[in-house]
Amino acid sequence: MLASGLRGRSAVPQHARCHRAPVVGRIIGGRRFSVLVKASTEENQEQRIKRTLEGLDALLGIDPNDPKAGTGSSASTKSATAVAESVSSDAARAASSTPASTSGVSTSNGNGASSSNGASEDQFQKIVEKARQLADAQRSGKSGNVEAQQQQLRQEFETLLTAMSKGNDMLDKEDMKRLKEAAFGPQTFWVTETIPLQEFDKQGLLIRGNLRDQREKVFKHVCDKVAELFGADKFEVIMIEDDQPVNGEPPAPLTGKAATFGPRVAFQIVPTAQAQPPQTNGWRQGAALVLFLLFAASSLQLSLVANITKLPKETLEFFANADNFNSDALPPGLENWDPTSYFITVVPIFISVLGISFSHEIGHRIAAAVRGVKLGPTYFVPNLQLGSFGAITPFTNLLSGRGALWDVAAAGPLAGGLAAAAVLFLGLLQSSPGLLPKELLVPVPTALFQSSLLMGTMVKAVLGDQLTAGTDEVLISPLVIAGWCGLVTTALNTLPIGSLDGGRMMQAAYGRQTLALSSFFSYVGLGLGLLGSSLSLPFGLYVIICQRTAEKYIKDNVSPVSDAKRTATLVAVLTAILILVPMAPEVAQSIGVGRVDNFF
Repeated sequence: MLASGLRGRSAVPQHARCHRAPVVGRIIGGRRFSVLVKASTEENQEQRIKRTLEGLDALLGIDPNDPKAGTGSSASTKSATAVAESVSSDAARAASSTPASTSGVSTSNGNGASSSNGASEDQFQKIVEKARQLADAQRSGKSGNVEAQQQQLRQEFETLLTAMSKGNDMLDKEDMKRLKEAAFGPQTFWVTETIPLQEFDKQGLLIRGNLRDQREKVFKHVCDKVAELFGADKFEVIMIEDDQPVNGEPPAPLTGKAATFGPRVAFQIVPTAQAQPPQTNGWRQGAALVLFLLFAASSLQLSLVANITKLPKETLEFFANADNFNSDALPPGLENWDPTSYFITVVPIFISVLGISFSHEIGHRIAAAVRGVKLGPTYFVPNLQLGSFGAITPFTNLLSGRGALWDVAAAGPLAGGLAAAAVLFLGLLQSSPGLLPKELLVPVPTALFQSSLLMGTMVKAVLGDQLTAGTDEVLISPLVIAGWCGLVTTALNTLPIGSLDGGRMMQAAYGRQTLALSSFFSYVGLGLGLLGSSLSLPFGLYVIICQRTAEKYIKDNVSPVSDAKRTATLVAVLTAILILVPMAPEVAQSIGVGRVDNFF
């Protein structure tokens, strides 16, 4: 039952600003449930919640003093005390020290949706009625899926308690009435339900209903009316696709004229401060600076290691033995070695790797400036094999729609990919015999080119006979290494996962459900090592920790982008996959890219 399901969980998050806390009264005659709208400022919030849950226990016929209440399917019914004790003492003190005003919302049918000034009595009555019906059904053995019904009822109750603790920027009954009359109606959006947002990081209302006009037109109308009624800076209107169940059942498919307006939508009316992404502050800027220094260091390390084959053979054999790393003796072979050519080839790799990453970020910022999007500091993600895994570039304001999201997301891979491709092709041209002195070239294993199906094929097409099946090493320009690493980094960030650039593009072009599906298959590819080879595990961990969630700071989450952008998204994702998929050994042998290496 509801009360037992609440055991061990706090009905109000500890971070909630408990400005208001209306109280549920006692059950009268097992059928009526009164709501005390005005609570005493001295009453402790823990006691009020305890009384609420005791009332629900009474409604369900549960005696908390019954020694048998600890067993059976309804055993966990000591929830009143458990939940009351789990409420934050800080929140309780805040509630007891704040005047008890009210700010809840209710659920109602039809366009006459209402919102009461306080914990909505209608909402409480509906929760209580559902709890009573669930208890009756269970006693008669016709309860069906009890777990699912209990979960839904518990969620509604927690949402209501969360709404009861919100501050003064919620819509009251009069505000909701004005909004309903001005923004919604039979010609725009017929409201069927108005409920508190079920997201604990947001306050506000979720308004569900049916479109009566074109989606973009209705959205603009609602935004204009909200700004007209409450001012331009008080509330934000967010339009989302409404795929949530209705009374536990999936929403019915749209038919008739409603189907011509696209998918079912809902509107979120959210205080502006709650709708905005996290803002830049001192510690974020400090973290960005530290990560940039680490990125520069990892890029330098990459440049030094990429040229390690230019060291004398005796030195390489010395470092091949791990025990020699603790030796203070000078490695053999360095006594008469001239390091000039070594450091000359380090510089172009270092500068090019930094330049490609900067091009990527500049692309983002140019597109953001054009689209009126504000970006936070760039957080580079250092990696010793590539220089970096790219960067995290957060938004600091709401995006107007999916089109703006796509433009900003696609600009980075486009700029960075073009810069990396230009560096790679210039390096391949310089690698032709006779164009550069031998000391300015870098010997690399030919097996390197087997790690990418697309780029390995391109390298073979340009270098031709310099790559043969029996050759272990080939001399190439340092720019080939920088361009290669830059393209791999760009491809990794174009994978359709979470809030990576490719994930944002996929979300903007095809929606959240398609993004979830593409993310799953991308994770499978990374997990099996089919994408990125040795880079798949560290990159997969980085994405899961930092970039797995879809972008949510968008006002219009429903209106699609153009067909051209949808096609470009598929081309970008396919190109990224071809770059990251290694060559099969037989393919490598057939085109003459190194020896057969069964790295699969």
